[in-house]
Amino acid sequence: MDVEKARHDDTWTIPRRRDAMTRERLLRAALAVFAERGFAGSSVRRICQRARANPAAIKYYFGSKEGLYHEVLRSAGAAFDTAELRAIADDDATPEAMLHRMIRHQLLPVLRRNRIGRYLRLFAWEDLSPTRTFRDFLAAEQVPVLSTAATIVRRLLPPDTSPEDVSITTVWLINQATPFVRGRETLSGPPFDLRYDAAMIDRLAERLTHLALAGLGARRIGSTEH
Repeated sequence: MDVEKARHDDTWTIPRRRDAMTRERLLRAALAVFAERGFAGSSVRRICQRARANPAAIKYYFGSKEGLYHEVLRSAGAAFDTAELRAIADDDATPEAMLHRMIRHQLLPVLRRNRIGRYLRLFAWEDLSPTRTFRDFLAAEQVPVLSTAATIVRRLLPPDTSPEDVSITTVWLINQATPFVRGRETLSGPPFDLRYDAAMIDRLAERLTHLALAGLGARRIGSTEH
């Protein structure tokens, strides 16, 4: 009886394992293709060829090309969502210290050579040609850096700051580090010749924090004058 049960379990375990492997191959292939060509320039056929999967596999596992792209975006979000980021807004640090930690955290991916580079190229494509899938992703999924930045903004700006001003300032704040992350390849060469290493990231985090605080300080002064 136990032998029969084990055989029965194996008949289900092996297909499930194969399904998981195929799904993962599709996600990896999709990330590579989307990063190279953007969403509009990527075909289901090309992704399946790269994943060595049947063309019907995307519909089976993800429902559609859009569904696959949404899953790739979720994996990208998870790559930048760390316990350190979530903890930034949860401790008793000053908002100035929180801001420095957040900016440094945003810069750290440039020191990694794995999937992060492809995720960054994926987001760069969204800057050039925004997709509805990405807008839906932002509306439906929690993006920790947004909530962290909003917390910092609320602590640094006057209590009577309007929700609109909080949103505008939050978007501005989270984009202080973005050009240095997404533009690494360009900024590493002439005429900038920035050397991306751990020491440079620390200096850059300090400088960007100083500039951001100066901007927020001017915003506070402007609010009191109206």
